[in-house]
Amino acid sequence: MKYGFLEKLYPVFRRYLKDRKHEREDHEWDYEIERHGEIAVRRFIELGPTFIKLGQILSARPDLLPKEYLKSFRLLQDRVDPDPFPLAREIIERNVGKIEDVFEYFNENAISGASLGQVYEAVYHGKKVAVKVNRYNIEERVRNDLIVIKHLLRLAKGRIDNFLYLSIENVVSDFNRRIFDEIDYRKEASNMRAIAANLKEEDRVIVPGIIEELSGKEVLVMEYIEGIKIDDVQRLKDAGLDTKEIALRYDTIFMRMLLKNEIFHADPHPGNVSVREDGSIILYDFGMIGHINDDMRFRLLSLYDGLLNRDPDEIIDALIALNALSPGANRGVIRKGIELAISNFYGRSAEDLEIRELLDVANDVIFQFPFRLPRALVLYMRMSSLLEGVCQQLDPDFKFIRVLQKLLYDEGLIQTLYKQQLKNFLSDTLRSVEKAVQIVPLMKRRLESEDETVRPQRDYRIPASIFLGFILLSLFIEEKTRPLVFIPLIAIDIVAFLYIMIRK
Repeated sequence: MKYGFLEKLYPVFRRYLKDRKHEREDHEWDYEIERHGEIAVRRFIELGPTFIKLGQILSARPDLLPKEYLKSFRLLQDRVDPDPFPLAREIIERNVGKIEDVFEYFNENAISGASLGQVYEAVYHGKKVAVKVNRYNIEERVRNDLIVIKHLLRLAKGRIDNFLYLSIENVVSDFNRRIFDEIDYRKEASNMRAIAANLKEEDRVIVPGIIEELSGKEVLVMEYIEGIKIDDVQRLKDAGLDTKEIALRYDTIFMRMLLKNEIFHADPHPGNVSVREDGSIILYDFGMIGHINDDMRFRLLSLYDGLLNRDPDEIIDALIALNALSPGANRGVIRKGIELAISNFYGRSAEDLEIRELLDVANDVIFQFPFRLPRALVLYMRMSSLLEGVCQQLDPDFKFIRVLQKLLYDEGLIQTLYKQQLKNFLSDTLRSVEKAVQIVPLMKRRLESEDETVRPQRDYRIPASIFLGFILLSLFIEEKTRPLVFIPLIAIDIVAFLYIMIRK
């Protein structure tokens, strides 16, 4: 099996390496590269569940795939014919007991099939439920597939440049960790609970409830809530729903999760979102989620700010802060690449730009230079693209950036983020001061050993430096001041204070 898979994968991989080189050097090769991307997608589908999932992840990696490949990989849908029902029955009954004893009704025809599992409709205690079941023997199949992928990676070592090898290795390593979370439905149930708690204040958004007593590692049973697929525009209109209002709420729900919470639903694909006839938005499939802290969120927004301001230096600084670019990278060369990429935006207002345009620019720059994309940035780029695409189907005049700016400024999310950055900075500063205080006895001994005529002079310097610190802090707290402007000054002041204390 391993060598059969390698026979299919290795030619694809060799073509990919050649196409990366041609993409960088020969734009007349674009048509051939696009055809090779289509072939690669077909191979991934033939190879089954693990490769379909891996392909979906690669579809959001402009640092690895040429743009012609990205176009094909983004069409890779997680739709696979379900297993024969006897195989699904075996898993269900191993986890919850005999189907006829547990459910009043069970439809043996799956209502959806994906690469890692399938969903059935049933009735439990008089209520309709959805029964999500792992594919038969999926864990072993995934492990075997990962052996093939790692073997291919070992074959590539030494044949490709080290930076590309490390980037691919990081993607495979992250995929290796996360795919097992997706086939452990206890993790998905935990994600559902956390996101439902975060969304409880949101207007008309539904996370299906979990039937806890029937749910475990291989089976997840939840409320069955019917709706119209969010991209079925005609059916939504026929139901009397305002598609413009739905677009706004759909985008707002997902972006608020990203901007406010530590955990967010990272897959706003149309297949994972439906709309009830009362306009409520239903979220499904919580296997792909993201985690983000305030520091990473702030760095992402700094990158977004740099793109909107068309400021190459701000973009580079944000990428370094995101650890997407080495501080030792050639800034001059990268700045020129960014300036060329964003030149088409000059003369246009930020609100009129589309995320797709920004991402196309980002993809071109990322592919040309040695970037290493953190997972949060990859998820953000993928989410933004999916959200804008669906929203523009619902409302052709939809402006993603305008809605994002409204969330950040009108709802005060940017101010909240600044305050959290201030809190984190002060917390770090206090820890540093606590360490610095440990040297006070040493400073005291030095002061006592010096000439008495010097000490009065130093006694004035100490309160003077403290006074300067209070001035800076008062500026920092002033509402109209941008906090980050004064963070370096406060740090300098602390260092100056300690220097004055101990210098001869």
